[in-house]
Amino acid sequence: MKLRDNWDKPAGVNDDNCHLMVQAMEAWFMADIETLSEFYGQGFRRNKIPLNNNVENIVKDDLEPSLKLASRSTSKGEYHKINHAYKLLGLIDVDKVRQASPYCDRFFTTLTAKICIASSQADEE
Repeated sequence: MKLRDNWDKPAGVNDDNCHLMVQAMEAWFMADIETLSEFYGQGFRRNKIPLNNNVENIVKDDLEPSLKLASRSTSKGEYHKINHAYKLLGLIDVDKVRQASPYCDRFFTTLTAKICIASSQADEE
């Protein structure tokens, strides 16, 4: 962050205190092709979605065009970030995304640990 954005890490902060999306949320959708297929229904072309066990390795510039191409012939029409993304985020399988996205898994693991610590501290008060 220092080199790219001239951002100095605040005192007392470590790597578990800052999480950035590796590329784009569309990568998470690629981790759960079954849900994409169910959401878009008939005409969805699964073969247009890049297959990768680590969705963070899919080139960012390929994500949205792949979704648009795969969904173009469906009743919902081609993928539209504003109209479709929030619905898909609520439907995708978190476990599949975590398995296919190491940084997403790291974020959830860290967040869960921090919630558990905060909950334990609240119980002690």
